[in-house]
Parts: sequence; structure tokens; C-alpha cells
Amino acid sequence: MLSVLTVLLFLAWAAIAFLTFGYAALVAKVRALESGGAAQAGSPSRRWPELAPAGTGGRTLALVVSSSCPTCEEVVPAWPAVSGPLSDAGHRPVLIDIDDSGRWHGAGAGEVVRGSELSAPLLLAYQPALLVLDGDGTLLSAEPIGSVDTLAAAAEAHTGAAQSTNPSLTTGVAS
Repeated sequence: MLSVLTVLLFLAWAAIAFLTFGYAALVAKVRALESGGAAQAGSPSRRWPELAPAGTGGRTLALVVSSSCPTCEEVVPAWPAVSGPLSDAGHRPVLIDIDDSGRWHGAGAGEVVRGSELSAPLLLAYQPALLVLDGDGTLLSAEPIGSVDTLAAAAEAHTGAAQSTNPSLTTGVAS
């Protein structure tokens, strides 16, 4: 009986040592990712040249939507009212159909890009989201859009104009 307990004690210590080395390796990976080992702003995984604005000085503001997203149903009808002032301010407004459903092409949303047309995968944990891309298509920010008001406020930050005076933006339903 004593030999069985000795073997079990040895196995327990071996498991503890194994878990300690595994934890140390995990901590090293996390530190490497936090210190810049992850994709940086200019890396190819965060750059979509096809989304770069055509002119100079402007940015691309892309609304990423999915057909399975109920908030997208609310936000997409307001996109034309938001994208007009963005265009007037020199930006390129784009609607990205992330799941290639084709559902948004007839919504009067202007330029629609399918997710499969992008040069790199666009992986977001939330939709809808407003992406801001610089002159070469590098992602600068991705902001979750939870309502029409959030979309209007995010667009207002890039146009400088008050978007919320439009009734279709405050209610989500066109008059």
C-alpha cells in the first residue's frame, strides 16, 4: 500500500511540475503578444487596400453588417442619410456585407462590398461596426454600433455636422 501512495505522490508532483511549465509558457506568449508580437496597425492582417479612399486626405468609413444581426436591420436604413454627409466631407462611405448574404445591395446603401471580396479576412466580434481606414486601407479603429443614434454620433465625429436633426436618424424609421 505504501508503494502505491508513493507512486501517486510522484505522479501528483510530476503533474504540478508539468502545469507550472505550461503556465510559464502561456505567460511568455501573452507577454510577447502584449509587447508587439501581435498584428500591428500596419501589418497585412489589418490592411485592406481595396477599401482605401480614392482621393487624398479622406478616410474610408465602412459599416460592417451581417444578415443575422437584428441591430443591422435597424441601422442599415439610416446608413444613406449618414453616408451622404460623410461623402461631402471627403470620406468614402462603404457598407460591408460580411456574410455575403446580398441582402443589403437593394437597401439604397450606396457602395456595398461583400466580405469575400476583401483581400484579407475581416474578423470582428460584433456587428454592426463602423470601421475607420486611412488612405492606404489600414484599419485605424473599429467601433461597435448599437443603435442609429450611435451611428449618427460616430459619423458626426468625422463630419463635424450635427446628424441627429434628421428624423430618420433619431427614430430609425424614415418619415
